[in-house]
Amino acid sequence: MDALIFVAAFLFGWAVGVGIALSTWTVYGFINPYGQAGFPLIIFLMIGECFYALGGSLLRKSSIAKQLLADRRPSSDLQIATIFGIAGLGLTFAYDLLTNFATYMFLASSFYQALLIGIVTGAPFALLHEASNLLIFALASPAGIVAARRVTLSHWSFSRQ
Repeated sequence: MDALIFVAAFLFGWAVGVGIALSTWTVYGFINPYGQAGFPLIIFLMIGECFYALGGSLLRKSSIAKQLLADRRPSSDLQIATIFGIAGLGLTFAYDLLTNFATYMFLASSFYQALLIGIVTGAPFALLHEASNLLIFALASPAGIVAARRVTLSHWSFSRQ
């Protein structure tokens, strides 16, 4: 879900990415195998998911992204994978930090304590989440962007004939 929101914002802009982030968490927050996300946690989950929309829309402004969108051969596939992977890792770290803090925000005696408890108890999932998103963002996101761009160009040229 994170990479899809990132790619949507990369291709269509921040507003589309945020709209998808909010709507997916509205659904997933209530229809979830682990149970419904309570209030105010659902708000923090939605805000955290918007990080991916922000990241995708900001990365679109980079020179690598412009090469990727213009169908020019980027300087290096490894460079693209590295940039997208690091973006995914950083955004996921921020998401996990925010949501793990929010989980204990009203259960702990201070915000600092909530942050520490959230970091410690959330570490196993956070590490798995961050590692998997590093790989997904590095490998699948650029491929998804190129594929979407080719489908769009193909459709556009077909409809003009």
